[in-house]
Amino acid sequence: MLLTTFLAESIKSGKIKVSQNNTETLEITAQNKKIDVNAKDKEFIKDIISSTSKSNKPQKGVIGTIERSVDGLRTVRNMQPMVKEIAEDLKREGMTVTLSFKGDKVITIGSEANSKFTRFLLGTKDVQINSVKKLVEMGL
Repeated sequence: MLLTTFLAESIKSGKIKVSQNNTETLEITAQNKKIDVNAKDKEFIKDIISSTSKSNKPQKGVIGTIERSVDGLRTVRNMQPMVKEIAEDLKREGMTVTLSFKGDKVITIGSEANSKFTRFLLGTKDVQINSVKKLVEMGL
């Protein structure tokens, strides 16, 4: 059992609200082996993503866009084994984690996920993209 599923299984039910500068950014709800992480502020999500990238300097123009795209593909490729392992472990434990944006499901991971597209992309059907539009809107 991975640390992620251990933590998810430890949380039986409840709700946590996370705020930054008096602005609600995340709402995490847990119940019946389901955890929903509802992002309410896309700038908070973008800050988290940019803090993990190699280069935090702004890049403009066509070259900058291409470099960001290539860096994004490298990040996905490097994270693929970890995401696959987490998703399959959640499925084995009968758990589901969803990422939502302003109440709309964006990604489902674990036992309730079933996607042929992500099976091709990540090597597992235990990750499902529910809304590409919201995924793009969040900047992921």
